[in-house]
Amino acid sequence: MKQIGIQNLLIIFSHIFFIWIAFLAIQTLDWDKFLRSQVNNNLGKLLLIFTAITLGYSVSSFFISLVQAFQNLIFMF
Repeated sequence: MKQIGIQNLLIIFSHIFFIWIAFLAIQTLDWDKFLRSQVNNNLGKLLLIFTAITLGYSVSSFFISLVQAFQNLIFMF
């Protein structure tokens, strides 16, 4: 039971870490080219946050699946 709790804690930290990395990476783009400055600036920030969450969660899920696949290779032999 303790192992499941530790694994879930690592999954949560993985999601948060990759969302943070995605947020930092997305901020380097010039969003003024994509969004008009006349549009409400808060909507642009919200789009930035949702894009970072989507990208970070996807990358984190990929790495978690990859680690679990390697862990399951033990059962192959």
